[in-house]
Amino acid sequence: MEKLKVLLILLLAAAAGLAVSLYLIALVFVPTASPAQEFLQIVTEGLPAGLPLVIPLSALLFLSTVLASMVGVIYFMVLPEMKSYYESNAGEMAGGDASAMVMRTLKPEEQKVIGVLKAHGGTYVQKFITKEAGLSRLRTHRVVAALAERGIVRVEKRGNSNDVTLAEWFLEGLQR
Repeated sequence: MEKLKVLLILLLAAAAGLAVSLYLIALVFVPTASPAQEFLQIVTEGLPAGLPLVIPLSALLFLSTVLASMVGVIYFMVLPEMKSYYESNAGEMAGGDASAMVMRTLKPEEQKVIGVLKAHGGTYVQKFITKEAGLSRLRTHRVVAALAERGIVRVEKRGNSNDVTLAEWFLEGLQR
């Protein structure tokens, strides 16, 4: 949260810097007129045609420098904090919490297949899973393929059938 306050302060500094740049342009362009009136005219009507090119370019350079600084602050201060947050949560979730969450999202047929695999220590032959789960061969194949696509099981071809193995992180979570 503290880093977000720094970003907000930088954003306010950039806006203030841009306002000061426009105010200085107003002072340089028409020193006899009221700077507030010139500032308002620049904001509403744009820059006057007789203005030297150096003045708007210097304001643009200042603004781009502040914006680049803000991007740097975001990259070096906020991004590592977010990365460490997600890594720490992934470490906490690697156990039973992740497995429990995944189990709640599985369809009943997928839960049957996971139950059969768990009962056999995490690895079993697909044609035997078909018999024990009470599913057709095609349905078992589709369920196993969907689980493999999500990284919950690993499938290894063996002859006419496949060896289906629960992912280690998932099996460890189920055993807790």
